[in-house]
Amino acid sequence: MNIECPHCGANNPVEENLFQRESRVHVECTQCHSNFAASAPTDDPQLPADQTVALAVIEGPARGQVFRLTKPRIILGRSGADIVLYDPEVSRKHCMIEVRGSTATLVDLGTTNGTFVAGKNIKIYQLEHMSKFRIGATTLVFTVTDKKSRESAAPPTLVVRSRR
Repeated sequence: MNIECPHCGANNPVEENLFQRESRVHVECTQCHSNFAASAPTDDPQLPADQTVALAVIEGPARGQVFRLTKPRIILGRSGADIVLYDPEVSRKHCMIEVRGSTATLVDLGTTNGTFVAGKNIKIYQLEHMSKFRIGATTLVFTVTDKKSRESAAPPTLVVRSRR
């Protein structure tokens, strides 16, 4: 998970398993090197009521597919997962996503090939709208959109020109 520095606003990666022993941990900011205390996350995973959360595949064997998330905690993998990706480089149970409102935590499940954000192998990462990540040969985008704007929009219109 990423914890924002109260002094400079920089995001600092903190291993979530540190909170299993302590409810507060001390963090040194990677940007300004100030020390501050961070509290354990208390909110349970939860989908936002007024937004649609989805994963869109933009590269790889499933390119073009969009998976709408229907529960706050999902597993992505090659088999036996909530979202199955037919990619031989993806582990059976590759990574987990826990949605908390309009953000989510991406967790690698100890895979051989890893989970990547911006070319870096991550163990845990905070996703926001339009965050991209790669597992195997598959690149996905995490999206959060307002339900109301989609429902109130006019339906698409098809314009056909006649040949003369």
